[in-house]
Amino acid sequence: MQKALLIFIKNPALGKVKTRLAKTVGAQNALKIYQFLLDHTMEITYNLDSIDKFLYYNEFLPTKDEWPPNIYTKELQHGEGLGEKMKNAFKKSFDENYKKVVLMMPDCPKMSDNLIEKAFKNLDTSDFVLGPTNDGGYYMIGMKEYTPAIFENKEYGNDHVIEDTVQAIANLGKTVFRLHELTDIDMEEDLGTLKKMIKE
Repeated sequence: MQKALLIFIKNPALGKVKTRLAKTVGAQNALKIYQFLLDHTMEITYNLDSIDKFLYYNEFLPTKDEWPPNIYTKELQHGEGLGEKMKNAFKKSFDENYKKVVLMMPDCPKMSDNLIEKAFKNLDTSDFVLGPTNDGGYYMIGMKEYTPAIFENKEYGNDHVIEDTVQAIANLGKTVFRLHELTDIDMEEDLGTLKKMIKE
């Protein structure tokens, strides 16, 4: 296989996931919602047969989890901040001779298997693919050549990360395909139909 999907997740632990959301709905509900998003991510990626799947934990590799080891290779994120962690994960995949590498976050309930496949397909004609979120970040980034510069000197977590990244790509004279925007669950107002998961 020449395609690698990198899934960046946080170790699901009380008080350590969806912390902004937890301020209004409580840590228990925030963890419940994050676990739902992880389950959804597994559901949409499990049957992507032509793609090698790598699950990147942020803190430690658990001795046991619900992700089948014959489907997902478990890795640990390495680096100081998110940009460096993503950069290092991409480098590892390209060092292993993958030709198309896409990294996704599990924060969007409307993410689908079709969207992931569309990202890989658009790398046939574009150098990069980006999936923007409603808060100015991105839920997905893909490339077909290791390009560390697009992760450098970025402030992740602000509302112009996607535009900064698009500009960095343009500065390199490369092309980018933008997928449609999705809602990233960070605040209570982002929940939509997931609101029913909150215990009143």
